[in-house]
Parts: sequence; structure tokens; C-alpha cells
Amino acid sequence: MVAAVITSCEKDEEKIALTSSLNGEWEVMAYIDNTPIHGIFPLLISSDFPSKTDSVTINDTSKYFWNFQVKVSANHENGTFETQKSICEHCSYRIGVKVFNGKIINSDSIYLEIQFEDDETPYGNTYQLKGHRVK
Repeated sequence: MVAAVITSCEKDEEKIALTSSLNGEWEVMAYIDNTPIHGIFPLLISSDFPSKTDSVTINDTSKYFWNFQVKVSANHENGTFETQKSICEHCSYRIGVKVFNGKIINSDSIYLEIQFEDDETPYGNTYQLKGHRVK
């Protein structure tokens, strides 16, 4: 008896995008050197499915902290993300945003470091965003 298994890369990509621990709604606070500087605000992470499963969009949906939305490279398998420089999609002028050390911890906590070109000193502050999953 011979059995054959046929798989499709598209189906694998679809499964990764739909089940990624990155996607979701988060509540985060902003810190500098682990000192809180900004209260809780919502952050939305979503995949541009199906065309770009290697990236996600990070969006400050309340525009309360910095009014940013950027695309970052993502590794859905290990729940990490980053970008050396992305352009803010919300801003009326094209500011750069850098995201470092982004990761999902135990599928319910999030951590990332972020810098903004339009900060007092461009990219002069590294903000740590820490929080937990809402949905």
C-alpha cells in the first residue's frame, strides 16, 4: 500500500498568518529605562494576509502615545518582530520609526523597543512598550 501526502505552501502560509501569536489587540505602557512615562494605550498588530506573511503592521490605534502605524518584519514561528527603519503610515510627513527586540512572551505578553525620527533628538530615546493581550 502506498500513501501520498500533498501539501501546499499557500495553505501553510495561511495557517501561520491566522494562528500567529503576533496578531491581536494589546494594552501597553511606555517606559524609558524601565521608568513608566506613559499610561496604558491600545496597540493592534495584524498581518497583511495573504500577501505578506513575513511582515505585520503595528498600530497605536488610539493615537494616544505617538500616532504611529508601521510595517515590521516578523517571524511568526517564534513570535519576534523588528525593523531597522519603517516609514510611519499615519503621519502627514514621512517620519522614520525603528523597532527592536519585539517579541511575544507566552502568547499573552508583548515587549518591544521603539524609536522615532521626530523625537526631540531624532531616534534619541528608546521607548520600551510592555503589556498584555486583550484579544
